[in-house]
Amino acid sequence: MHHRRLVATAAVLSAGFAFLPGQAYAADPAPNAVPAPVRSGWELPGAKTFTSPASNSYRVQGRAAAAALPAAVPSTGRTVYVLTRTGCTTDTGTGTQAAPFCSLQHGVNAAVSGDTVHVDGKDEGSSPPRTAENVIIRTSGLTITGGTNAPQIDGDNTGSTKPGLTLDGVSDVTISHLVILTGGVPAALAVKGSSRITLDSVNIGAYGTAVAIDGASDTVAVTRSHVGLFNAGATAISVAAGAKNVTLAGNLIGASGYNSLGTPEQQIGGITATGVQGLNITGNTVQRGCLPGISVDGTSTTVSIQNNLLVETAAAAACDSGQPAVTVSAESAPATTTDDNDFYSAVANGAGPYRWAGTAYPTVAAFQAAQTQAGQTQGAHDTVETVAPQAVNSGSDWGVAYALQTGSAAIGTANQSAPGALATDYFGHGPMADRGAVKFQSNNPGFAMALTAKNSSAFGISLNLDVTTLPVAQDIYLQWGDGTVDVLNFYGDKPVKTTAGHIYKKLGDYTITVTDYEKTGNTIANTVKVSTLGSQYTAYGPKRLLDSRDGTGLAAAGRVPANGTVQLKVGGAGGIPANATAAVLNLTVTGPAADGYITAYPEGGPRPATSNVNYRAGQTVPNLVMVPIGTNGYVDLYNGGKGTTDLVADITGYFTPTAAAGFAPVGPSRLVDTRYGTGAPQGQIPGRGSIAAQISGAAPGLPGGGISAVALNVTVTNPGGNGYLTVYPSGQAMPTASNLNFTAGQTIANSVVVPVGADGRIRLFNGAWAGADVVIDVVGYYSTSETGAFVPVDPKRLLDTRDPATWSGGPLKGRYYAYLPMTTRTDISAFVFNTTVTDTGADGYLAAASDPNTVADYKSGHPYQVYVPNTSALNWRRGTTVPNLVQVTPGLGVIDFFNQSDSTMDLVVDLFGYYQND
Repeated sequence: MHHRRLVATAAVLSAGFAFLPGQAYAADPAPNAVPAPVRSGWELPGAKTFTSPASNSYRVQGRAAAAALPAAVPSTGRTVYVLTRTGCTTDTGTGTQAAPFCSLQHGVNAAVSGDTVHVDGKDEGSSPPRTAENVIIRTSGLTITGGTNAPQIDGDNTGSTKPGLTLDGVSDVTISHLVILTGGVPAALAVKGSSRITLDSVNIGAYGTAVAIDGASDTVAVTRSHVGLFNAGATAISVAAGAKNVTLAGNLIGASGYNSLGTPEQQIGGITATGVQGLNITGNTVQRGCLPGISVDGTSTTVSIQNNLLVETAAAAACDSGQPAVTVSAESAPATTTDDNDFYSAVANGAGPYRWAGTAYPTVAAFQAAQTQAGQTQGAHDTVETVAPQAVNSGSDWGVAYALQTGSAAIGTANQSAPGALATDYFGHGPMADRGAVKFQSNNPGFAMALTAKNSSAFGISLNLDVTTLPVAQDIYLQWGDGTVDVLNFYGDKPVKTTAGHIYKKLGDYTITVTDYEKTGNTIANTVKVSTLGSQYTAYGPKRLLDSRDGTGLAAAGRVPANGTVQLKVGGAGGIPANATAAVLNLTVTGPAADGYITAYPEGGPRPATSNVNYRAGQTVPNLVMVPIGTNGYVDLYNGGKGTTDLVADITGYFTPTAAAGFAPVGPSRLVDTRYGTGAPQGQIPGRGSIAAQISGAAPGLPGGGISAVALNVTVTNPGGNGYLTVYPSGQAMPTASNLNFTAGQTIANSVVVPVGADGRIRLFNGAWAGADVVIDVVGYYSTSETGAFVPVDPKRLLDTRDPATWSGGPLKGRYYAYLPMTTRTDISAFVFNTTVTDTGADGYLAAASDPNTVADYKSGHPYQVYVPNTSALNWRRGTTVPNLVQVTPGLGVIDFFNQSDSTMDLVVDLFGYYQND
C-alpha cells in the first residue's frame, strides 16, 4: 500500500472547498515496492458447520435409484399438491405445485377419482409439531403418495376419538410413502367399509391400534410398511370379523415399541385377526414382547402364515406368563396353513413358537412332532433362529431387529410361492428369497454414511460425505433441498470420502438428502439441515429507536456515561423479525463533553478494537453503521469517550437470512447537486422545506423500477443556520429521524440507505430555518431482482496511516491516494468500510472507488492512469476528525482512497462486511 501523487484539473482547484471533484491521473511512475498481499482473513466470518453422523443414516425404502428424484406425475389424471406445514389453519393454496394446499385434508377434498395427491413434508420434527389433523378420505380412485422427505401426518392426540387417517367407504385407493403419527385414539389409520385398498411403504406410529381394518372391508393389502407402538395394550394391525381377502406382507412390526414414556414394552401386541375370510400373513418381521406376534381367533378361513421372522425380545423375561409367538384358535386351525417361519428368542426359556388349537408348544420341534403324529404338515419347514437379527439404526426402522446376519436360518429359505409373497423386500430390494421383511445383505454389512456440511459462501454449501462401505460400485444422489439433484458415481477400491458443493439461488434453510445406491442392492440415506450464511435487506422506516435526550429506547432519559454501554433492542422490536442478523443504523453523537468515539457491535460478543463514530468535544457527528445483531436481538453501543454524551439511533433497514432484497453496486455517480441544478432545481433547499430526488433510472446502472432502497452519500454544504437533514421515501409521512446534523456554514457528509417511494423517488427535508445546499452521490441499490447478500465480519482494521503495521508511509499527502488490495473474486460485488480521517491539515474530502489496475499491474510497475471519481465519500474541515461508512466495489481487486486536500491527513479504514452474489 503506497500513496501516489495526483494532478488535479483546474475545475477542482478553482472550486476550493467544493464537492465536485475533477479527473486526475498518476503523474509519477508507480513505486517500485509492491503492495501487501491480497487481503484475507475476512472471508466467511461466522461460517457454520452442520453434521449428521453415520448413526443417523438409514436404509431407504421402496424406491429405485431414479426414484431419488421427486415422484413422476402419472400419465392419466391430474396431480393435486400438498405441502404439510406447521400452524396451517387457513389454507390459501390452490393445489398446484406452485401453490400447494397446506394440509392433506384439503388435498383429498379437492381431488376426484383418478387424481394423484402428491404430499411433501415441511419442518418435520419441529417444536411444536405441525397442526394436528384427522384426515378422512371419502373419494374413491385416489392415489396418495409422499415425496422423498417422508411427509408426516400428525393426528389429534388430545382426547380425540378419530383416527389420524380414515378411509371411509371408498374403493381403489392406494396410499404410499407417508408417515402417520397419532396417539390417544383407537386407531392411527382406519379402513372402514372399503375395498381394493393398498397401503404400501407407510410408517405408522400409535399409542392405540396402528392399523384397524373393519369387518366390512374387502381386499386390503398392507405391504412394506413399518408399524411402531408406544403404549401398553397397543396393537400393530387389527383385522375385524367379517373382513375378506386381507394381505399383510413385507412389514416391519415393532411390537416391542419405542419406550419414550417408559411403558412396559412387553405388553404390546402384533397382528390380530378375528373371523377373517381370506388372510395372508407373509414375509413380515414381527418383534414382540410377552404378547403374541400373530394371533388368529374366531372362525377364520383360508389363512396362510408363512415366511415370517418372529423375534421375541429380552423384555419377555419380565412376563409372569408369556404367550407364544403365533396363536391360532381351534375354530381357525383347520383352515390355516403355517410354514417356513423363523423363530428367534432373546430369552433362554421363551414362551414358545405356537399355541395351536388351544395347545401350547414350547419348541418348534414339539409343534412339528405333534403335527406329524396328527398326519399334518404344519410347520414342517419352520426353523429356530440361532443368529440374532440386528437393529441397524434408530431411523426409519424405529429399533426393529430386522437385519439378517451371516448364518441365519432365514437366508434363502422362504417359500417364494406362498400366498401374498412379494418379489421385493421392505426396502424394495429383490429378488426376495429370505424369510422376514428384509433381504439379507451379505456384501456390505457396515454400510453407513456421515454428512458434514459447511457454509462456503453467502449462498454456498460444501458437503463432505464419509461413507463406510466395501469397494463396490455405487451411485450417490444428492438432493440439495431446492429441487436440484446431483449424481456422483464411484467405482473405486476404497471407502467413499468425497466433497460436493452447491450454490443456492435463494437464501434460507434447506434439508440436504443424500442417498447411496450401491450395486449389490444395499441402499442407505442420510439428511442434514443447513442454513445459508448471507442475509438480504428489508427497508424499514426510517424510525427512531434511541434518543438519550428524551429516553426513547431507554428505561429513562440520560446521557451515555464515559466508557458506558447502551443496549439497544433491534431484533424482535417494532415488527423487526427476531432472526434479523444485522441492522442499518444512523448513529448521531451530540453534545459530547470530551473527545471520543462510539463502537457498535452485537450484544454478547466481544467489543472490537474499531470505531464507528469519532467525535470531538461539543460536536454533533452522524455516521451510518451496518452492525450485526446479537442472538438475543440487541446491539451494544459503547461510548469510548472520557465524558458523557447524548446518542441518537435511527434505523432504516435490516438484514435477514432469508430471501429479500439483494444489493447491487453502481457508480459512484452524482445524482443531485443543488448548487448547479443537477438532479434538482438549482438553489438551496429552503428552511423547513423539502425537495424530491429521482432515484429509479436516474443514473447508469439504476433500473427504472423495482428499487426497494438506495445507498447514497449525502452532503450538506453552505447551510445558513443550524439544522438537520432527513431523507425519506417519497409518498410517506416525514419520520421523526435525521440522517445528518449540521451547523451554520458547516460542510458535512453521511452515508444514507433509504427506502425508495412507489414513484421511484425520495425526499430531502431541511430541518434548519435557513437554506442549505445538498449533494447526493449514489453507490448502490437494493432490489428483489438482485442477489447480493450481506455478510458481516468481525470488524477488521485494514489500514491506519498512523500505524506502521498497516502503513509505512506516514500521513497521506494531499492530492495523493492509498490503494488497498482486497480480492479478485468476481462473486464479491462490494465491500462495506468505515473510513475515518483525522489530523487533517486542510479542508478537503475523501473519494473512494475501485482502481482500474490489478495487483499485478502495480507489481509490474506499469499501472494505468488512475482517475478521481466525481463524487465524495466524506468531507472535513481542517483539524477535525470525521467518519463515514463507504460501500465500494472491488473492481479488479484494488480499492483507492483519495485525499482531496492540499495537506496531509491520517486515514483509518475498517472492514465491516461485504456483499456476495450467488
